[in-house]
Amino acid sequence: MNAIEQSKDFCLNYLSCLKKVASQLNVTYSQAICINYIPSRGISQADLAKKLSIDISTLSRNLEHLIYLQLIHKTNSTLDKRSYKISLSDKGKQFYKLFNESMDKRLKIIYSSIDIDEKEQLVDILNKINWQFELYEK
Repeated sequence: MNAIEQSKDFCLNYLSCLKKVASQLNVTYSQAICINYIPSRGISQADLAKKLSIDISTLSRNLEHLIYLQLIHKTNSTLDKRSYKISLSDKGKQFYKLFNESMDKRLKIIYSSIDIDEKEQLVDILNKINWQFELYEK
Protein backbone atom coordinates (compact mmCIF):
# COMPACT_ATOMS: atom_id res chain seq x y z
CA MET A 1 0.00 0.00 0.00
CA ASN A 2 1.17 3.50 -0.71
CA ALA A 3 1.12 6.54 1.62
CA ILE A 4 -2.24 7.77 0.35
CA GLU A 5 -3.95 4.41 0.92
CA GLN A 6 -2.34 4.08 4.36
CA SER A 7 -3.47 7.61 5.24
CA LYS A 8 -7.04 6.79 4.26
CA ASP A 9 -7.01 3.58 6.32
CA PHE A 10 -5.49 5.39 9.31
CA CYS A 11 -8.14 8.10 9.07
CA LEU A 12 -10.99 5.55 8.98
CA ASN A 13 -9.54 3.57 11.88
CA TYR A 14 -9.00 6.70 13.98
CA LEU A 15 -12.55 7.93 13.27
CA SER A 16 -13.89 4.52 14.21
CA CYS A 17 -12.05 4.72 17.51
CA LEU A 18 -13.44 8.22 18.17
CA LYS A 19 -16.96 7.07 17.35
CA LYS A 20 -16.71 4.06 19.69
CA VAL A 21 -15.52 6.18 22.61
CA ALA A 22 -18.21 8.81 21.94
CA SER A 23 -20.89 6.11 21.75
CA GLN A 24 -19.76 4.63 25.07
CA LEU A 25 -20.25 8.09 26.58
CA ASN A 26 -23.73 8.42 25.00
CA VAL A 27 -23.00 11.18 22.50
CA THR A 28 -22.41 11.18 18.78
CA TYR A 29 -19.00 11.56 17.24
CA SER A 30 -19.95 15.08 16.07
CA GLN A 31 -21.04 16.11 19.56
CA ALA A 32 -17.83 14.74 21.10
CA ILE A 33 -15.76 16.67 18.57
CA CYS A 34 -17.66 19.86 19.44
CA ILE A 35 -16.84 19.40 23.12
CA ASN A 36 -13.20 18.66 22.36
CA TYR A 37 -12.74 21.92 20.47
CA ILE A 38 -14.36 24.30 22.93
CA PRO A 39 -11.47 26.04 24.70
CA SER A 40 -11.63 26.65 28.46
CA ARG A 41 -12.22 30.38 27.87
CA GLY A 42 -15.14 29.57 25.52
CA ILE A 43 -15.57 30.28 21.82
CA SER A 44 -18.09 32.00 19.60
CA GLN A 45 -20.48 29.74 17.76
CA ALA A 46 -19.25 31.13 14.42
CA ASP A 47 -15.59 30.48 15.30
CA LEU A 48 -16.39 26.93 16.43
CA ALA A 49 -18.23 26.25 13.15
CA LYS A 50 -15.24 27.58 11.21
CA LYS A 51 -12.77 25.56 13.29
CA LEU A 52 -14.77 22.36 12.74
CA SER A 53 -15.47 23.17 9.08
CA ILE A 54 -19.22 22.69 9.46
CA ASP A 55 -22.13 25.01 8.76
CA ILE A 56 -23.85 26.91 11.55
CA SER A 57 -27.11 24.96 11.26
CA THR A 58 -25.35 21.60 11.71
CA LEU A 59 -23.39 22.98 14.65
CA SER A 60 -26.57 24.44 16.18
CA ARG A 61 -28.26 21.04 16.21
CA ASN A 62 -25.26 19.47 17.95
CA LEU A 63 -25.04 22.32 20.45
CA GLU A 64 -28.75 22.14 21.29
CA HIS A 65 -28.37 18.49 22.22
CA LEU A 66 -25.25 19.25 24.28
CA ILE A 67 -27.19 21.97 26.10
CA TYR A 68 -29.96 19.43 26.77
CA LEU A 69 -27.32 17.06 28.21
CA GLN A 70 -26.01 19.97 30.31
CA LEU A 71 -22.51 19.61 28.85
CA ILE A 72 -22.24 23.17 27.54
CA HIS A 73 -23.56 26.68 28.14
CA LYS A 74 -24.63 29.01 25.35
CA THR A 75 -24.74 32.71 26.23
CA ASN A 76 -25.17 35.91 24.26
CA SER A 77 -21.89 37.49 23.32
CA THR A 78 -21.07 40.69 25.18
CA LEU A 79 -19.64 42.15 21.97
CA ASP A 80 -22.40 41.24 19.54
CA LYS A 81 -25.92 40.38 20.73
CA ARG A 82 -26.55 38.42 17.52
CA SER A 83 -23.80 35.90 18.29
CA TYR A 84 -23.34 33.36 21.03
CA LYS A 85 -20.46 32.25 23.19
CA ILE A 86 -20.16 28.52 23.83
CA SER A 87 -18.45 27.22 26.96
CA LEU A 88 -18.19 23.91 28.79
CA SER A 89 -20.22 23.34 31.92
CA ASP A 90 -18.64 21.53 34.87
CA LYS A 91 -20.29 18.36 33.56
CA GLY A 92 -18.84 19.14 30.10
CA LYS A 93 -15.36 19.52 31.57
CA GLN A 94 -15.72 16.11 33.21
CA PHE A 95 -16.90 14.66 29.89
CA TYR A 96 -13.92 16.24 28.09
CA LYS A 97 -11.53 14.69 30.60
CA LEU A 98 -13.18 11.25 30.44
CA PHE A 99 -13.36 11.26 26.63
CA ASN A 100 -9.68 12.15 26.28
CA GLU A 101 -8.60 9.66 28.93
CA SER A 102 -10.51 6.94 27.07
CA MET A 103 -8.96 7.92 23.74
CA ASP A 104 -5.47 8.10 25.27
CA LYS A 105 -5.91 4.64 26.79
CA ARG A 106 -6.95 3.15 23.43
CA LEU A 107 -4.15 4.88 21.55
CA LYS A 108 -1.53 3.78 24.08
CA ILE A 109 -2.60 0.19 23.50
CA ILE A 110 -2.48 0.67 19.74
CA TYR A 111 0.92 2.37 19.84
CA SER A 112 2.38 -0.15 22.32
CA SER A 113 3.66 -2.29 19.45
CA ILE A 114 5.80 0.60 18.17
CA ASP A 115 9.26 1.05 19.68
CA ILE A 116 10.51 4.41 20.99
CA ASP A 117 12.49 5.33 17.85
CA GLU A 118 9.49 4.59 15.63
CA LYS A 119 7.24 6.69 17.89
CA GLU A 120 9.65 9.62 17.61
CA GLN A 121 9.71 9.23 13.83
CA LEU A 122 5.92 9.02 13.77
CA VAL A 123 5.61 12.22 15.82
CA ASP A 124 8.00 14.02 13.45
CA ILE A 125 6.12 12.78 10.39
CA LEU A 126 2.72 13.69 11.84
CA ASN A 127 4.02 17.18 12.70
CA LYS A 128 5.13 17.63 9.09
CA ILE A 129 1.83 16.33 7.72
CA ASN A 130 -0.23 18.51 10.07
CA TRP A 131 1.88 21.54 9.13
CA GLN A 132 1.24 20.83 5.45
CA PHE A 133 -2.50 20.52 6.10
CA GLU A 134 -2.47 23.91 7.81
CA LEU A 135 -0.59 25.49 4.92
CA TYR A 136 -2.69 23.83 2.23
CA GLU A 137 -6.09 24.44 3.83
CA LYS A 138 -5.57 28.19 4.39
